[in-house]
Amino acid sequence: MRTRVSIVVFALIAAGLSAGASGQDLPHQHREHAPTYEGPPLALSDAIAEALARHPDLAALRAQLPVVRARPAQERALAPPMLEGTIWQWPINTVNPWNTNMFMLTMSQEIPGRGKRDLRAAVATKDIALAESDVAIRERQIANDVKQAYASLFIARKAIDVHFASIDLLRQMADAAQAKYTTGRISQQDVLKPVLELSRHHSDILMFDEQASLAAARLNVLRGRPPDSEIGPLVAPDEKLLLPASAELQGLAIEHQPELLKARREVERAEAELASARLDYKPDFNVQGGYLVMPNQTDALLAQVGVSWPKAPWSRPKIDAHVAELAAATGAARARASALENGIRLAVHEAYVRTMFAQERAALIRTTILPQSQQTLDVSRVAYQADRVDFQTVIDNQRTLLDAQLDYYRALSEFEQAVADLERTIGADLPADARRPAGQTGGN
Repeated sequence: MRTRVSIVVFALIAAGLSAGASGQDLPHQHREHAPTYEGPPLALSDAIAEALARHPDLAALRAQLPVVRARPAQERALAPPMLEGTIWQWPINTVNPWNTNMFMLTMSQEIPGRGKRDLRAAVATKDIALAESDVAIRERQIANDVKQAYASLFIARKAIDVHFASIDLLRQMADAAQAKYTTGRISQQDVLKPVLELSRHHSDILMFDEQASLAAARLNVLRGRPPDSEIGPLVAPDEKLLLPASAELQGLAIEHQPELLKARREVERAEAELASARLDYKPDFNVQGGYLVMPNQTDALLAQVGVSWPKAPWSRPKIDAHVAELAAATGAARARASALENGIRLAVHEAYVRTMFAQERAALIRTTILPQSQQTLDVSRVAYQADRVDFQTVIDNQRTLLDAQLDYYRALSEFEQAVADLERTIGADLPADARRPAGQTGGN
């Protein structure tokens, strides 16, 4: 009877541990070894540069710049002149135009009051600055999206590698369990536990495969590539970052944050528009000149000058209301800029706190939890060989080590994502010399 049970148990173990090699009993995701990635290594900086060069949203925003850059010249130019031809006093009892009193050939030109064209051009110039701000804001957002997708892909791939390393350990443990079962030192239940644990690992690998596929698709689309394009090995992030104080980073954000710069430019535009509206109280001019052809008299010249009266009692209320509207809009723009500045200060501090705590968490796991978990597993394996602990203890310690390894890479991913948010909130990349490698994580 014991021989039959042994055959059944060993068959189950062989089926579970070699499924990746046979590919018949388990899905294709149940590989025997960790996957390899085709193509050259992809650095984060290269991915960002490619995304900024090829992203369609940026191309559309950049294409809009020549449009707004053409507007100031239009505002500085005068309106086209008006050319008129008039037959004056054509008698109704004749069809001969030469029996009229005169022919009037005139040209008139509208001339805005002094300074009006320059202020209108200034408003159009502010539109250029706003369009450039839109480009800068979108660039920072795309760079942040690339960093987030890159970090997500890295952690998913590392999680897959960690699980495959754990599977290799399970195979060794299964061999030891098989040897002990053959000698009657353990029960059938202990022999089956590696198979159950292996199934759990393959289930986790499927989940991380899905996460890696989704992150790779996002990263490819951001880079202007098809979603299913191959992505080679990734460059591991650095764990340690030497950051200035939060107050200093907030100062950098106040100077460089694109959204805040745009808000300030909106204030400047509103102020320029208000100044232009106030010039509507000044008169405009109309200059007209012409030549009079008088068939029965001596020809003559015509000159005429017209001046508008914007402060007339029936027209001034319109200008007053328009100026009041733009004054209120200017105040609202200032209030939005002030509120945005406060929000940016808070966002910088929150990203700073996230970055520092993620960094400390990664360092704690690497220097303390990982070595202790590895040591505990090593001790329990030796004790299992000597029959001082049961197999479940070894399994539990192996799971603890696996969780610690995954937590470390999650902490690294959270660290990179927090740094990405910090750089986006500041509006500039952190200095390159601020990064210090704290541990060997390897590429993936």
